[in-house]
Amino acid sequence: MPPDLRDLHATLDAAFEEAIQPSIRSKEPIGVLFSGGVDSALLAWELRSRPGVLLSTMGREGSPDLRAGEAGAAHFGLPWERVALDDAVIVRSLDRFSSELRGLSSLSRAILLSLAIAIEGATPDRLVCGQGVDELFLGYAHYRGLSESEAARRSREDLTRLRETDWPRTQRIAASLEKEVVAPYLAPSFESAATRVPIALRLPGDLPKRFFREWAVARGLPPELAHRPKKSLQYGSGVDALLRRLPRPRP
Repeated sequence: MPPDLRDLHATLDAAFEEAIQPSIRSKEPIGVLFSGGVDSALLAWELRSRPGVLLSTMGREGSPDLRAGEAGAAHFGLPWERVALDDAVIVRSLDRFSSELRGLSSLSRAILLSLAIAIEGATPDRLVCGQGVDELFLGYAHYRGLSESEAARRSREDLTRLRETDWPRTQRIAASLEKEVVAPYLAPSFESAATRVPIALRLPGDLPKRFFREWAVARGLPPELAHRPKKSLQYGSGVDALLRRLPRPRP
């Protein structure tokens, strides 16, 4: 590994270990919102030796996320639960979380609804999730084909929206359910370390989040989990497909 790359990995390592330590040291049972993708897989990997860890996957029957979640949990040898999703769950959740979903774009609404259902359905009261990686390491489809300057601008915009709008709503939803949800990748120290990685290294190319995936492997995550193709939560779980079958909400 070139020296500059080693330095970038070491900086990320130090920031991530600082961010994940509170979850490792906690004595309470802890759940990982586990889709089977690299973001949540790395969290599960880091927490795998901690007592009281439960991987929790939300999805409709037969969805890619349920299949990936069950397979990933078996790979780690960790207990796993499924959070069932169907039309009735969608309708009830749209009503229950309507105040937090109001005013969002259709994409943000689907993502937040997916997280809300996953948080409500997970058994532990303390939960860890992988929010922030797509914005920091350019995992979304809209980053493909962008120039370095365009990608850097879009990443900043996405991070601002996540920090100022989407993540506070997620935390309020968790609090309304008397739960706590934390996102180690959104810790200021990790965000600072991630944004020090040159944007040229974070561009997706032919593999979204390539840099993040390679760093995860360097930390010990098995390559078959780090490089597993993954749809976004709202697609892989089936939330988006179920939402499209419902009447559109009034403005």
